[in-house]
Amino acid sequence: MNPYRSWLSTTGWRALWVALRRAPRDRNARRNLLRLLLSCLPFFAYLGWYVFFIHGALVDLGREGLLVMGCSAGFNVLLTLIIAYRQRSEDKAYERDNPAVATEIKLGIYRETCLLATLLERLGSEVGMEKELPPEITVVTRRVLLDRLTKLHLRDDLEPWLLDIVLAPDGHWPAELKTHAMAAWECLDALRWVIGLGELRGLTLNPRYGISNARSVIDVKGPQKLNVLPAWDIRPARDAADLFFSRCWAELIARQEIKSSSEEDISTALEARETIQSEGYTGDYLIGAMTVSELPSSSLWFITVRAYNRWRTLSLMVDIISAEKPMTELRNLFAQFFTAPCSTEPTLSAENIPVES
Repeated sequence: MNPYRSWLSTTGWRALWVALRRAPRDRNARRNLLRLLLSCLPFFAYLGWYVFFIHGALVDLGREGLLVMGCSAGFNVLLTLIIAYRQRSEDKAYERDNPAVATEIKLGIYRETCLLATLLERLGSEVGMEKELPPEITVVTRRVLLDRLTKLHLRDDLEPWLLDIVLAPDGHWPAELKTHAMAAWECLDALRWVIGLGELRGLTLNPRYGISNARSVIDVKGPQKLNVLPAWDIRPARDAADLFFSRCWAELIARQEIKSSSEEDISTALEARETIQSEGYTGDYLIGAMTVSELPSSSLWFITVRAYNRWRTLSLMVDIISAEKPMTELRNLFAQFFTAPCSTEPTLSAENIPVES
C-alpha cells in the first residue's frame, strides 16, 4: 500500500490506534506499531518538503508570484471538478434512459422497504414507551402509521399477524416480540443502501440504527427516481457479509455455543481458529481493538446475527433485481421478525439498539 495514501486516509490511523491498544499484551502489535511509526516518517518528510517549498516560493517569488501559482493550481482543480460533474451528469442521464433496474422493481422494493420502516418505527415507539411518559404527551404512533399504510396501499394486503400487531394499541407489544423484531434493523439498513438512501456500515463497526433511518425512507418523494443498485454492485457486499458470518459462526462452533454441532465440526473450527491466531491479530477481523476470538460471547452473537441478516437481505436483493425471485420473498424475509420467536438461541435485545427521538 502507498504509505502516503494510507496516512491521508483513516486506514493508517486506525491501524496505529489498534496497535497502540494491543501493544501492552501483544508482541505482534508492538512489532506492527514500530513498523507503522517508521512508515509515517516518509509522510511527514513529504509534508515537510511541501512546507519548505511553499516557504521558499514565498521568499523568492513574493506574494504576487505565489498568488499566480495558487490561481493556476485552483484553475486546474476547478477544471477537474467541472469534468467530474459533467461525467456524473452524463452517467445520470444514461441511467434515466437505460436504467439498470426496471422501474417496477424499484417501486416494489421501495414499497416493501416502506412497510418495514413503518413496522420499525412502531417498534421504536413501543420501546420508547417502556419509559414513563409525561402526562401531557399523547402517543399517536398507531393512528399515524395506520394512515400511512393506507395511503401507500399497503394495509389491505398485510398478512394477518402483521395486521394484528399494527392494530394493537400503543404500548401493547409483548416483550418477546420487541426483542425478536430488533434484528430487522439490519435488514432496513441493507435495503436503504440498496435503494440509495444510506451507507452500508462495516460489520466490524457499531451499527447506527435509529428512527431517523426509517423516516428517511418514508420521506422519499419520487421513488421511481431512486438510484437502486444493480445486482452486480450488491454481490461484493453480499459476499463480504458471507465471509464475515462464516468466521463468526466458526468461532461460535469452536466455543461450543452451537448445540447442534458435531465433534467433527468443533474440531475443524478449532483448527481453523488456531491457523488464524498463528498469523497474529492482523489475520483476523478486528472489532474495535479485539479479534473475533477475543470477543465475549454476547458480542459475538450480536455481530453474527447482524452479519447473517445482512447476508440474507443482500442475497435476496440480488435474486429479486435479477428477476430470479418474486417480490413477495422480501415480505416473507422481514415478516418473520414480527412473530413470536421460535428459537432458543441468543437474539438481539432492546438494550443493543439506540432509539432516537
